[in-house]
Amino acid sequence: MAITGARQSGKSTLAEKVAGEIGAQQASFDDAELKAAAIADPAGFIEGASLPLLVDEFQKAPEILDAIKARVDRERRGGARPAGLFLLTGSANVWATLRISESLAGRAERIQLWPLSQGEIAGRRETFIDALFAGDPPTTPKAEGGRAAISERIVGGGYPEMLARPSPRRRARWIHSYLEMILERDAQDLASRARQLDELPRLLKFAAARMSSLLDLADLGAAVEMKRDSVSRYLRLLELMYLVQRAPAWRRNIGQRLIKAAKLRLPDSGLAAHLVGYDAQRFEDIEDPFNGILFENFVAGELTKQATWVEREVRLFHFRTAGGREVDIVLEDSAGNVIGVETKLGATPRESDFSGLAHLRDKLGKKFKAGVLVNTGARTLPFGDRLWSAPVASLWDGMPNR
Repeated sequence: MAITGARQSGKSTLAEKVAGEIGAQQASFDDAELKAAAIADPAGFIEGASLPLLVDEFQKAPEILDAIKARVDRERRGGARPAGLFLLTGSANVWATLRISESLAGRAERIQLWPLSQGEIAGRRETFIDALFAGDPPTTPKAEGGRAAISERIVGGGYPEMLARPSPRRRARWIHSYLEMILERDAQDLASRARQLDELPRLLKFAAARMSSLLDLADLGAAVEMKRDSVSRYLRLLELMYLVQRAPAWRRNIGQRLIKAAKLRLPDSGLAAHLVGYDAQRFEDIEDPFNGILFENFVAGELTKQATWVEREVRLFHFRTAGGREVDIVLEDSAGNVIGVETKLGATPRESDFSGLAHLRDKLGKKFKAGVLVNTGARTLPFGDRLWSAPVASLWDGMPNR
């Protein structure tokens, strides 16, 4: 089993709990001596280990993957197919790099762990996505409306260590140190060419300023004074460390020309708010279009987390036509069923807010299961065939409508 995700998202805590329950040995490659030993003799390191074995931050010595494959294959000989020999955790998506030749295909299951969702923070399991695919949007009878009800959630994010620091000043200090550690140390482990790595913090900040918008590498390059190829390479590095992500454009033959550019998002709303200089008070009081951008990014992040545990395989996209029709978030399952989610920071939905959702519904017919306008209102309300407005709290606090 390989658990990957951003640093401080809880991977090691989760893995150590499991390791304790099954009596696994533990090795962390944050330990320089262990890392050096594994790189110098990966086969000897793995062959000499007692099983089961937890390897924390395995991306720092990816050479061990070939040795793990060899030992797993040997253990399987004779018809036995043992599971649970190795538990790996990594703070980077190493399989997306050219440095990794061994995928462990057929030998390992991969789990991507994001920072905590709002439901996880509250101790409840969200069912928002499953409910929408069933055509049954959840209701929240006691939802609080307005920005004040969600401002702390947005700027607090989902990193456990950040949530443990109640004051904005301490959170800012933590996230500053967090980014410094990742961008100065972890990036070196992933980059084959270290030139311009000192530009990563600036690139990340400019990426945050353009979140929820279409990705334009030339525009981003001009802002940070880097060539387009360099921006592409270093933006990919930020993706590998789970600091940014691209939401691909949804494409299907619906008789229209569709925009193919991806949308740029940040997986954690607390990180995003810090990078663009927002605190809870600013989000509540200042009238700025960027409030809506932060809100969209927050909703997309919550749905990204929930998509990892729903019953069906679900992928997230965005939808935009050349003529200007758009839907902020499109969720599609493996059967081609679709949910559309629009976001609006205001508390009073209007019929015009549903134009993109209605357009997608009419084009897809029965494959369109539900369209929801997520807003800061207090009630779930119908707005036509398979269209609803729903309070943002229904993402994590919703109950079945019937």
